[in-house]
Amino acid sequence: MAALKNEDAVYAKLDALYHTIDSLKSTSTPEELAAFGALFSENCITYLRSMREFETPSVGRQATIDELKEILAQYHVAERRILSRSVSTSADGSSTVFSESKNKLHVLGESLDPFYETAVVTFDNEGLIQGLKNYSCRSHIVEIVQRETGVGPYMEGIVRARKGEKEKAACCQ
Repeated sequence: MAALKNEDAVYAKLDALYHTIDSLKSTSTPEELAAFGALFSENCITYLRSMREFETPSVGRQATIDELKEILAQYHVAERRILSRSVSTSADGSSTVFSESKNKLHVLGESLDPFYETAVVTFDNEGLIQGLKNYSCRSHIVEIVQRETGVGPYMEGIVRARKGEKEKAACCQ
């Protein structure tokens, strides 16, 4: 594929990504997940959940697919509303899109609306996704998952609060 040169072509690639992601559910077939993976370069680096997991990106197409499967077990996008987006093109032919969304998610069967997210997606000069970084506050997702499953990072704090104990910072214990 020729290098992505104009904004319309880059936005079309972003739209294809979102259309594909938004169509996937926990019951998606391996072929549907492979179609998602085909949008990414073999050596891509992605942060599908949030940049909060900065230390543990998914590296490579298969790792990105595997991460998405884990996400889909908990939630999927029911509706995506793009609020704004812009493109920056580099001299090497790559393009980076910044996209701000107000989404509706289904988290273990419960609707979460609105869920704000900003994505930074870098396409290489072949039009494949080289990098994807999502920026969002996942606390509401985690809260629902924790409530439904009884497992999550906030459980210890909830148990302490119910017992009337105060949580201390690790450095002060």
